[in-house]
Amino acid sequence: MNPHRAVIEAGPGAIRRLCCDTSGFVNTELSGTALGAIDDEVALLDERPVAVDSLWSEALRPLGCDHRDGLLVVHPSWWSASRVGVLTAAARTVAADVVVHPRSWLLRRAASDGAADATVVEIADRLVMVAGPEVVALARRTEAEPVAEEVARVVAGMARGTTRVVLLDGPSAVAGAQSLATLIADAVRDTGTDVVEIDDASLARLAGTAQPARDEPAAPSASRPAARMRVLTFARLAAGGVVLAVLTLPAVSRHGGTPVQTAPTTFLVDGRVALTVPANWPARRVVSGPGSARVQVTSPFDPEVALHVTQSPVPGETLTGTAQRLQRVIDAAPGGVFVDFNPADISAGRPAVTYREVRARHQVRWTVLLDGTVRISIGCQTGPGAEDAIRAACEQAVRSAHAVG
Repeated sequence: MNPHRAVIEAGPGAIRRLCCDTSGFVNTELSGTALGAIDDEVALLDERPVAVDSLWSEALRPLGCDHRDGLLVVHPSWWSASRVGVLTAAARTVAADVVVHPRSWLLRRAASDGAADATVVEIADRLVMVAGPEVVALARRTEAEPVAEEVARVVAGMARGTTRVVLLDGPSAVAGAQSLATLIADAVRDTGTDVVEIDDASLARLAGTAQPARDEPAAPSASRPAARMRVLTFARLAAGGVVLAVLTLPAVSRHGGTPVQTAPTTFLVDGRVALTVPANWPARRVVSGPGSARVQVTSPFDPEVALHVTQSPVPGETLTGTAQRLQRVIDAAPGGVFVDFNPADISAGRPAVTYREVRARHQVRWTVLLDGTVRISIGCQTGPGAEDAIRAACEQAVRSAHAVG
């Protein structure tokens, strides 16, 4: 029995123990399924449906069973509040004493003085997160060199005399991360900024120094105040079916002032669509019931307040064609279900087709956009007469929505 907390890496590419030898414990299929299904309620493992909560518990249990002081779990810094919640709940089924931190918390230990002004770069399968005075999510494209150059430009733009060192995380469990990290390190050094490259061995050494006080509470990173997030609309993420969220982090004034307090937001990516949504609104996929399969992002304060996001590939379609297609669907529906149809509206400054869906307990105002070959539909749901509850989140989602693949 080890007399310390087990330090566990949960994502981006693996679930494994960092503090001790784990060769006999890592189940690649189990951890891969758990990571891929973290936004779902049920996953398939060996052709059998398994509750995702129990899947995560099973993935963590062998990693912490012989550590009497509990678990210290680090997760990708860009994970959403709902993902951190799944992870934390699963960890608490394994140990009573659980501490949860974003990966950047551990990475910052690589700075000689734990410098708060260091910039952290985390590489994942589909994005590179740069976290300094602000947080930027950059897409991982097929070509690695342009990504490295863009990361270097972002770091240089953030620096403004405040960034003394870049802490560069290149996990081996993420395909191509180590080679991309080498390119990023070279590009950043060319701008005159120091770089500390952190590989698996370095991360394990940092884990050995990361034993917090026993009375330190679990503190999901999503509870932190959020910074402004700069979404790069020219980014192109690889297509896929996993909901991905990049949580904004605290913004520190370039002159050392108080962190900027703004509404927390999350950069949510599903398939070929990305948009900004409230950070503390849990997201889930809806594949049953009326309407198309969609991602639903629901207010934690009122279950009738929600955003719905659907997408369809429509190569060659125009907005006029979209309006005609929707008009036919609306005409075929029972009277009074779809109203206020506008084939040539402007929503949050963007050309769109809009209409309102009326249900017994709520209404949904739909905005339908075209971005390249992707049709994006955003539904803003509220109870009758409660449009103000969704207005800000709705406008933000419509304004930011774009195709990413």
